[in-house]
Amino acid sequence: MAVVGVSGAGKTTLAGVVAGTHLPEAGRVARPGRTAMITQEIHVFAGTLRDNLTLAAPTATDHDLHAALEATGAAPLLDLLPDRLDTPLGVGGHPLTDAQAQQLALGRLLLTDADLVILDEATAEAGSTDAGQLDRAADAVLAGRTAVVVAHRLSQAATCDRIMVMERGRIVETGTHGELVDAGGVHAGLWAAWEATR
Repeated sequence: MAVVGVSGAGKTTLAGVVAGTHLPEAGRVARPGRTAMITQEIHVFAGTLRDNLTLAAPTATDHDLHAALEATGAAPLLDLLPDRLDTPLGVGGHPLTDAQAQQLALGRLLLTDADLVILDEATAEAGSTDAGQLDRAADAVLAGRTAVVVAHRLSQAATCDRIMVMERGRIVETGTHGELVDAGGVHAGLWAAWEATR
């Protein structure tokens, strides 16, 4: 399920309620099994690449770490790092680009093997050069899982099974991308504006 809307519509608040970081004022949220969330504030922690990945899965093997990097398109990063998995990152360590940091966060999320994945504009900082690569990385993380995707790029939302459109904290439309564009409502307007800027 993609969640879209203009800035301030309530998308991040809804993601927080679903993730359990915000408590609902009424009702309850039922989550399937383990839940994991990535926001647009991506962190590279002080420590090695291995440390950054095993935060999510302390018992992960090197094979698991390599598989997560491969699935998220970050495997080439290993060839850039002098000590590969044991290269220090973060403050005082090897610098990463924004796209590499986002791939690392997606790899960490993949290693959690969560049942419910929430991406709150997790690939929003990607420049146009990296957008496709990060969308493919996000697809790898979402495969076979229930997911809520707060989408900055409407092209990402269009690939989701369903879209929920928010305005002023309320859900105003739901449907597939095609249904919502054909309906000519809020999503259709957002999509037309998005297409005009591409």
